[in-house]
Amino acid sequence: MAEVRKSAKQTEARRRAREKAAEFRARQDKLEQLAVDYFVAADSLDEIEAAAEKEIAAVRAHAEKQSAEARASAEDVMQRMLALGITRAEVAERLGVSVRDVKKAPTGNAGTDSPTRAAASEDDAPASNEAETSHEHEHLEEPAYA
Repeated sequence: MAEVRKSAKQTEARRRAREKAAEFRARQDKLEQLAVDYFVAADSLDEIEAAAEKEIAAVRAHAEKQSAEARASAEDVMQRMLALGITRAEVAERLGVSVRDVKKAPTGNAGTDSPTRAAASEDDAPASNEAETSHEHEHLEEPAYA
């Protein structure tokens, strides 16, 4: 009978060992699957970040293009104002910008400034100074454009 007991104990011990091993294998399988899920997610993060960087670069390029167009348009408006014969200081005052932001009108505009116009502006120089001083008084009374 002692052997029966020993054999029954061994059988019971083997059964418990198999249960524990099965639990261990199930846990290992689950941990392995979780590790796979982690690596898939981490790899997709890299792909998402790369796609986001590409989109950010495209948006920046588009914004730079739009900014350049808007700057060119603003510069064109300033140049047209200067072409009407007002000073850089007046353009700056009307637009609410500093004088250094108003670029000088180009002198060689392929025929836009005719010699007769230049001569006329030299003849009118004293009159234009009077007009500018009277314009300055008007600006003091009116609110500045912003």
